[in-house]
Amino acid sequence: MKKIVFILLSVVFISGFEFAQSESINEIINKKVNAGREKKSVSADGIILYAQEVLTKYYELNDYNPAWSDKKNFNEVISILEDSYNEGLMPDDYHLNNIKKLIEEVKSNPDPYKLADLDMLMTDGILLYASHLILGKVDQSKIRPGWDVPSNKLPGNGDSLLYSTLKNKNLSEVINSFKPNNFMYDYLRKGLKNYRELAKNGGWPEIPDGDVLKPGAKDDRIPVIRKYLTITGDHPSSFNIENDTVYDSIMVNAVKKFQFRHNLNQDGVIGKGTLAAMNIPVEQRIAEIRVNLERARWVMHHLPDDFLVVNIAGYNIRRLRNDSIIYYSRVIVGKHYHETPIFKGKMRYIIINPTWTLPYSIATKETLPKLKKDPGYLARKNMVIMDRSGREINPSTIDFSKLSAGNFPYTIMQKAGPHNALGQVKFIFPNEYSVYLHDTPARSLFANEKRAFSHGCIRLEKKWQLLINLIDEPDVWNMGKINEILASEKTTRINLKKPIDIILLYWTAGADRQNNLYFNKDIYDRDPAVLKELNKPIEYKKS
Repeated sequence: MKKIVFILLSVVFISGFEFAQSESINEIINKKVNAGREKKSVSADGIILYAQEVLTKYYELNDYNPAWSDKKNFNEVISILEDSYNEGLMPDDYHLNNIKKLIEEVKSNPDPYKLADLDMLMTDGILLYASHLILGKVDQSKIRPGWDVPSNKLPGNGDSLLYSTLKNKNLSEVINSFKPNNFMYDYLRKGLKNYRELAKNGGWPEIPDGDVLKPGAKDDRIPVIRKYLTITGDHPSSFNIENDTVYDSIMVNAVKKFQFRHNLNQDGVIGKGTLAAMNIPVEQRIAEIRVNLERARWVMHHLPDDFLVVNIAGYNIRRLRNDSIIYYSRVIVGKHYHETPIFKGKMRYIIINPTWTLPYSIATKETLPKLKKDPGYLARKNMVIMDRSGREINPSTIDFSKLSAGNFPYTIMQKAGPHNALGQVKFIFPNEYSVYLHDTPARSLFANEKRAFSHGCIRLEKKWQLLINLIDEPDVWNMGKINEILASEKTTRINLKKPIDIILLYWTAGADRQNNLYFNKDIYDRDPAVLKELNKPIEYKKS
């Protein structure tokens, strides 16, 4: 490639873009740009370009001179477009094939029309690539509902930014500044490169089905599993004993690490779930990393220094302050048909001893059928029923058999108490979905590997730790103070002095600073649609 670039630039520099009995390159660019300006159909090499507005303004700003006449800039743009592959993107989306084809052609025939096409393709390619780094290639809101995180914004002065970048010869630096400035994005990129290398070398072995393996067991599959765990980096290679069929303590620790990375119960037992996770091919893991690099481009630009983030697919919540985790808890999220939505909010207040007003859908679809069979259900669940004016009604005076989902002029409320469906506390970040964090009396559910049980809200395991973490007044807010409020059974609201951003996201792959990759099950089947759009080539119209 360097030889090709040198030959091309030598031709360019020697000729000064001037050819006998022909137009200069800047004259050709001028004609091409202005011919398509009004209809937004500026084209090069037979295709209508993507960045119509910015590209047109740039060439006008630069007096229609070629953008890539400097050797350093030329080399960098080719290298950058090739490197888009390492971002999980497709270099051909940025005209790389056409660019390389034209480079080959002008080596032997430095035709000014082809040189103009080459220059314009390179300009369009780098502008489109920059936009994908900032916005993402895929518009998630168009392929699946329930995504309500504001899109990033492109620079408003793209033409002058490109002009100054090429003048200062710092293209790589500027392009890198468009990538999410976050350690997880960086380590996902490294993970993508590593897993692609593993795939090139044959991936990892498939492990046969068999009996559940517990520590100390002896099985002919142990060497294969050990080899697998060594390849994935979970088992130390220095302890790789090829012919040992005993499930020893070193391997147990490796399995627990693997289980931790794949959000499985860390019991060291190789059962059906762990074996299924091991037998997911490396190609699928590569696809998952690419999908989550794309998600990172959607949401990881300009994150606040201090915020809460829920990973719906990972069943957890973290508080991050300057990229350090200062709070963590397992959570329960919405069922497949009651998905927890993805959006950004601001947590503003906390309520201890909350009451619960049943949503109309739950009251009519779930509670009403129970009331038809047993009017005493309300009393047992510490619930009251009210008319539309808020007046409490004696349930014995209501003929529930005559009511239906389309005819239910009542509101059902569950009183505060330890058996309230919201538990003892809820954390409110006002939003159109009526979703919030709350406690639950069903504490045993947190031990489950799969924790999609709710109607959309997020049930919290470490409730009081979050309250104390958010209020951060240890002399006032401690368990003694909390227990006093609980004993009073009085519904108590606490306004946060510093409301905090909270983002509900969906990660099926992630990474930490130790270069460990993490994978979660795609509980809402969101990955395939993203991957399909990510793999779909940009469709350029022919001119």
